[in-house]
Amino acid sequence: MGVAQEALELARGGAQTGEFVFRVSDVQKAAASDQDECSESACAPSSASTSAVEKPFEVATVVCLGVSMPYVPAVPYVVALGFCQFLHAKDESFGIRWPYDICYKDQVIASIKATAGYQEGMFAVVSIAADSEALCSVFDVTDNTELLAKKVSELVVQSVSVWEQQVKRARSFAGPIALILSDYFDMVPLLGQQVNKVYPSGNVALTARFGGIDVW
Repeated sequence: MGVAQEALELARGGAQTGEFVFRVSDVQKAAASDQDECSESACAPSSASTSAVEKPFEVATVVCLGVSMPYVPAVPYVVALGFCQFLHAKDESFGIRWPYDICYKDQVIASIKATAGYQEGMFAVVSIAADSEALCSVFDVTDNTELLAKKVSELVVQSVSVWEQQVKRARSFAGPIALILSDYFDMVPLLGQQVNKVYPSGNVALTARFGGIDVW
């Protein structure tokens, strides 16, 4: 059972916001698993290819949501933004690789996913698979993956909490990610650049300039 599924079981059992599960996998096994997975279509720079990164560190965090269901699809974007803003303050080479991967220069160092559910209220389980070595220095931890997991989990909760307050103050709905879109754009290094749309098979579907993201 993966950490996301474990966290889902916790959430369905009444876990509170901030409870998390983490795991450090064998690097070779994690790399083999990454090669076997088929990803969704994504944008990549047309002038360069980026190799898959080994992400043996995984943490999944339970977040009880205080927003209505139409906002739930925004959760991974919100976490990516909060995560990247924290990292970017340490090193401006960090950015968001659309839609919600975290990159350092041209290398993806963390992948974010969110799964929603209902148990006496809406909740989301936010899972992050990352290169622990890349994160340890910016989170000021050294070879302490439990402390790293705790800090990553706290950042997830903080990011969602700040966004929920924005939603409550706005009292309007212009799309799930409308409230964060401007700040999100600032963290996307590919914006305005020529990119390839790539099928899961690796074939290029088309080449175009990355001009924006629909708020819906």
